[in-house]
Amino acid sequence: MEDEIIGIIPNMKRSKMLGLSYDSFTLVATPDSTIFAKITNDMLKHVVKESRDQAKAEGKGFFGQWGAQMKGSFRYAERYAGMSAQAVLAESPANFVIPNAGISSIKVKKKTSYDDDNSSSDSWEVTIQSDSGKMKLKTDFDPKGHLQKIYGNRVK
Repeated sequence: MEDEIIGIIPNMKRSKMLGLSYDSFTLVATPDSTIFAKITNDMLKHVVKESRDQAKAEGKGFFGQWGAQMKGSFRYAERYAGMSAQAVLAESPANFVIPNAGISSIKVKKKTSYDDDNSSSDSWEVTIQSDSGKMKLKTDFDPKGHLQKIYGNRVK
């Protein structure tokens, strides 16, 4: 079935104005297409509020509510697993789709940055080359294994 969701990769960020801001997307893959579902601040605020309210209803204190908020925002992308590809695409006018047949390669590169204290942090740059051009995304975790399960040997 072409509508079956076979992979979800959260927290993919695409740079906007000179890298000073970014749009967040969840990559939602089906056998035939890849949907980029834009995550807005309003969506995240709603999830955080729901998580906090649920923790409060369960009698959790401040730290329990805070922890629930954090988990809620990270688990936001899981809700796409229960949706159809058409519903994901229709969720926002900012969502867009790329046919998988048009994706020629996906490169994943680890980037390490250092701050003033000489502490390091890692991020990963994902470059998707497709018929519609090149798209660069960043994420805070290594998505290579997830991408390989979806796109196979096109992932380098």
